[in-house]
Amino acid sequence: MTNRQFYTMKFKSSRLKEFDYDINLSFEEAKSFGEIIALADNQFLRSIRDIKSKKVDIKKLEELYDERNALRKSNSQSNLKKIKQIQSKIYDMMFIPEYITIEIEHTSHYDYLFQNGLLLNGKKYVRLSSSAGQARASTVVFCEEKMKIKLCEVLNNGRNPDVKLAPSKFNAYFGLAGSATKIVSTPRFCVVPDYHSETNMFYNYATETALDKDDTIEVKELAQLFNRFDGQGLISYEMAAKWAGDLGLDYVPAQWCIRQNYIKGMLCTFDIHKFCESENNGNYIVKSLYKDVSGNDIFIDVKNIDVILSESQFKLWDSFPSLEYYQNNCEKNNLKWGVSLYTPKETKDILRMNYQFLQTLNLSKQDIEDICEKFVNWVSGISSDNIYYTLLFLLGMNPTESKINKFLVGSDKYWIKSLILNHSLINDDFIKKKIHEMIKTKIKNACLGEIIVDGNFQTLVSDPYAMMQHVCGLEVTGLLKKNEYYSNYWNEKRVKTVDSMRAPLTYRSEHLKLKLVDNNNLNDWYKHCYTGVIVNVFGKETVNWAGSDWDYDQIATTSNETILNSVYEDELPITYDPPKPTKINFIDFDLYQSDKFSFGSQIGSITNKSTSAYALLPMFDVGSAEYELTMNRLKMCTKLQSAQIDKAKIGRNVKGIPKNWTTYQKIDNEDSPELKEEKELLNRSLLDKHPYFFIYLYRDTKKKYKKYVEGKNLECQHKLDLTLKDLINKPRKNTDERNFLKEYYKQSPVIESDCVMNNVCKYIESIDFSIKEKIHTYDLEVKNHLKSDKVHWNELTFKKVARNIKRYNRKVSDSGNLNMHSVGMNNKYDSYTDNQRSIQLDYLKDIMDDICTNHEELVNYLIELAYSDKPKMKKNLLWELYGNILFNNVKRKSKNIVYFPFPSAHGNIEYLNKKYELREVNLD
Repeated sequence: MTNRQFYTMKFKSSRLKEFDYDINLSFEEAKSFGEIIALADNQFLRSIRDIKSKKVDIKKLEELYDERNALRKSNSQSNLKKIKQIQSKIYDMMFIPEYITIEIEHTSHYDYLFQNGLLLNGKKYVRLSSSAGQARASTVVFCEEKMKIKLCEVLNNGRNPDVKLAPSKFNAYFGLAGSATKIVSTPRFCVVPDYHSETNMFYNYATETALDKDDTIEVKELAQLFNRFDGQGLISYEMAAKWAGDLGLDYVPAQWCIRQNYIKGMLCTFDIHKFCESENNGNYIVKSLYKDVSGNDIFIDVKNIDVILSESQFKLWDSFPSLEYYQNNCEKNNLKWGVSLYTPKETKDILRMNYQFLQTLNLSKQDIEDICEKFVNWVSGISSDNIYYTLLFLLGMNPTESKINKFLVGSDKYWIKSLILNHSLINDDFIKKKIHEMIKTKIKNACLGEIIVDGNFQTLVSDPYAMMQHVCGLEVTGLLKKNEYYSNYWNEKRVKTVDSMRAPLTYRSEHLKLKLVDNNNLNDWYKHCYTGVIVNVFGKETVNWAGSDWDYDQIATTSNETILNSVYEDELPITYDPPKPTKINFIDFDLYQSDKFSFGSQIGSITNKSTSAYALLPMFDVGSAEYELTMNRLKMCTKLQSAQIDKAKIGRNVKGIPKNWTTYQKIDNEDSPELKEEKELLNRSLLDKHPYFFIYLYRDTKKKYKKYVEGKNLECQHKLDLTLKDLINKPRKNTDERNFLKEYYKQSPVIESDCVMNNVCKYIESIDFSIKEKIHTYDLEVKNHLKSDKVHWNELTFKKVARNIKRYNRKVSDSGNLNMHSVGMNNKYDSYTDNQRSIQLDYLKDIMDDICTNHEELVNYLIELAYSDKPKMKKNLLWELYGNILFNNVKRKSKNIVYFPFPSAHGNIEYLNKKYELREVNLD
């Protein structure tokens, strides 16, 4: 069940408007229009099935899939009819018609839909929810009207509706039911009060001014109250082991991201019972968050508890009179505990940086060469002549026999699986081009800052020992002192200091060096935290990490010496006085209004403005008016981002990017000298251009820049008898040449400064990776490894296949849809587009089934078409539709033993500074 997804409908609001919000659409029609999406199971879908008394028989479902796949091994019209009947049964079992999502393209569409609802197949659909993530994507869940009434009764779970709440907060908490989760055993749990403590610190304090003006930034010392375990709870090792069994894991995760009705956050695996025994003198009785009817504290016995939740994790705790009342309602309404994420068995050794991480460091050109070295060496080693290096590139640097077998069984990357079994397939046209595209994408992404260094992402954990001290009513001293941190991963590598970063990272202060500590006592208490970065409970780290908390936030850390030496250590974090949301007795209209305030976000634009500011800084002298203004704007960007997040919480507009950041100030003769000077300063400091390296992020930017350079190159040759490149590289320039370049940079559509990220980009551009030389011409005869030898040939069927593939390609081209056959370095898809693409491929698969139900036979026709009749035809379609058949054909012709490189200190294969040796892998 965990691997089978459910089907629901999803629409764009403009499409609904075309039909006056009254549309009739069958499942097949919706599928052909790309309006069926696949969703992992969540509480909304589970509760809808409960209300309908619709049980999904997992055994029966898998039997249907097996029967369908078996029928596809032979070609006949009777089989085709049976296949369609079975597929229809699968859709009937997994389609949830009562639940749809609508992407709101204009607020007027939403106004109509909220007031009048949507008529879909004669049934009225009304607003159900819009989670925080959905609202940012302007997406709302609608539900069949009668179902919504029952569903809300179930999911409200008996909460007291008279408890006042901020509508935006309720939207976020109710929307948790839409989180994809895997069900785990219900734990015995309690809820304890949050723990707050105060810390004095210096800030760059932002005071808001007029909407079209820059805010003022001044240094202030403030006392801030920190919720030290905000979003964090604890789970006993025994219960964590049970959950691991529920999920079929062969290890016990260190941290868990959990969901239950109005409950969310992170659980850290920790010996809660051992703590009570050894550190609390055997006393297991602790105070809970709740009080009895007389107002007395309710105490609980930790001996009978598996999970300790903090107040901040149970979002609506005060909407329920007691925990028992809540638990009984969860049981009555069949609301399940779910896990949405959990930490991996092994922590990665490589950290992929990004431009936000890099542009906020003080990196020289030599520093840039140093930190790019690992990436350059990594990509340079990929070649069709080095199959084992290429396999490590494709599968990762820490293979095991178990991982390889699990990958061969469970992965849908059939081309990589086939290459593992038959190394000669590296000469296949599709596989070569796939690797070629991957290399090009890696290089393009490196120009955007995605270089690799030693490090990784780990979960942030607030000292769980300190949390248990708080739970037990002890003095909170923690095991970690102020400015001390623990990471088992780094301790095992004997690393003492790392740089930490949390995405998205805007200002220099968000790099924080961590002093790591290691001793036997820490290792004993944190033994289940083999991954994760544990933080003391005395500092201000969450402020440096852009307002992080402990609800499964991830932190990047690296031991790279160059990066550590490039951190701006004296920069102060930014803060402002955010408005507070108003709690009310809300109605549906308030939730709808909150949705509209949450739709869209300027955060991306603000982030881009900060990047433009970093690109602009090197063009000014340190301490100049332009430099100081730009630095002020960088600090202000952090405040603007926080305000955008707060916009949804408070339900009103907030200050965005001031116009004077991007709008040229016209200077009039009547302007006073002071006003004229101010306008000139603003005009010299405009953030109206992207930095040069953004040509790899935005196509329009690249197009404008390319056109500009071509024009200036012709002008340069005409005026100066030099190419633009020769002029730029000329060591000594005369006055005309200097003036030409000055105007060239001034008029350029991008900022071509010596900023960190432009220098990273240009350094990567300067490397000759010799991609084409590495990926040689392909071998057409490789098709024999992919074909089946067990099926006959029917020329008439082959022609039908060829004709329908041609018709499909024309349809895709004519509709202006995505190019289904080529995923190049400039193609970027969102999940919605990916899903549409998948649905269209399923539609083509149905067409192919009408021609030939035997997929082995069908694949032979497609191979002949793609490799012989139309050798220039893209092979993506073949692998995406029938990769499993191709893989099975390869497997049938392969031995049960393959050779693969494994880590070894004595190996002769080098990959990412590690040595590997070949070993036999016995295939399951």
